[in-house]
Amino acid sequence: MPARQPNKASRFKLRSATSVMGLLCTCLLIGFAQQPEQSTPTQITDPEHKQESDPIETTLQECEVTFTSGRTLTGIMMDSDEDEIVLRINGIDTTYRRARISKIEFLPPVEERFERFRAAIPDNDIEGRLVLVDWLRDRRAYALAIAELASILEVEPNHPQAKILKTWLEQHLKLIENRSKTSDPSDKTRSTRSIKESAIPLLSEEQINLVRVYELDLSDPPDLKVKNETIRALMSQMPGAFPVGEEEREAILDSDDLDKLRLLFRHKARDLYSEVQVLEDPQSFKDFNKHIAGRTGWLINGCATTRCHGGAEAGDLQLVGRQSNSTQALYTNFVILDQYELADGTPLIDYVDPDRSPLVHMGLVRSRSLYPHPEVDAQKFGRDWRPVFRSTKATNFKRTTDWIRSIYTPRPDYGFQYPPPDAEGSQSDENASQP
Repeated sequence: MPARQPNKASRFKLRSATSVMGLLCTCLLIGFAQQPEQSTPTQITDPEHKQESDPIETTLQECEVTFTSGRTLTGIMMDSDEDEIVLRINGIDTTYRRARISKIEFLPPVEERFERFRAAIPDNDIEGRLVLVDWLRDRRAYALAIAELASILEVEPNHPQAKILKTWLEQHLKLIENRSKTSDPSDKTRSTRSIKESAIPLLSEEQINLVRVYELDLSDPPDLKVKNETIRALMSQMPGAFPVGEEEREAILDSDDLDKLRLLFRHKARDLYSEVQVLEDPQSFKDFNKHIAGRTGWLINGCATTRCHGGAEAGDLQLVGRQSNSTQALYTNFVILDQYELADGTPLIDYVDPDRSPLVHMGLVRSRSLYPHPEVDAQKFGRDWRPVFRSTKATNFKRTTDWIRSIYTPRPDYGFQYPPPDAEGSQSDENASQP
């Protein structure tokens, strides 16, 4: 492969118990408790009065937002585009302009943080554990909250708050489940959260590694490993291309991993590419993750939601919206975008003239787009389509076209078929010649 030029909230309702302070300190150390404290005791309120009547949300992403002023807020990311985000804090959705934001960091999953917080609280610290139940409840992690309340009642069977709250949460969870079962699937006004998520196949670790091999930039290589056994196999396949002397061959084996990879590329030993271990993302995929298809990218937040191309009703362009921070989702979405063509055969990504790519033009305001986004059934999907770019001068538009320019051309054939032959909607891979 020839070298390329690099284009380079929620808040706690604090009780007065001293034991609660230990938990709060733990939360502060990991950057969790960002909201103002309350000194008043926790009041048990009816779930119907806490704006918890929506269906359970299993994909909500909680994040910490740092503003240019230095102020930070922690809340749930409800919506995001290039100009603004919608953050839910204490059940209230508030819009913030991105121009005022310096950084957005997504927090680990609720289950993971719950385990850390719970490990810091003694079993007999009932007040501290009830604070944690409130935290779970605010995040709609009802099953975890009920399990924790059941554990509390094992320690203190007659605790009045725990008994009442457990009963309420169980009834509330049952109400949500019944509402989901009895909803009319033909109802056009149903919540967008009831739209099924797309269940498209994900790339395997071996396929992801192979994509990394083909897409890495020799002038700016990621960390990689090429075993001597792989080079010996190359020597066996092409004995006439290597020195006869044993010392000269050993010198080749003693070279660094990048030189060994260059040797494989020079001889187009594609059957051995899978033996190369690429231990991190190439720079182009780091940019893809950061600006486009990662947790804060416009593709995931604007296009790969369940009410859009991340849903099973999205048509023939379906993206992975679940586990958007995973390596599998990132690389699978790239392969989908790379291979996708419009009905007239136009590739979604134009590697010759990135500024004309349908990928970015379908995110533009329709009146300014070369490929206007199709109309969307607002009743079916819960809202009308929204542009993610206001103009071709938008920051994310330019970042995306710059990223397209950084991708290796001509496009390689990875040597595997996606989607797999047994997957619904399978189609043959007709990529261009490989390096």
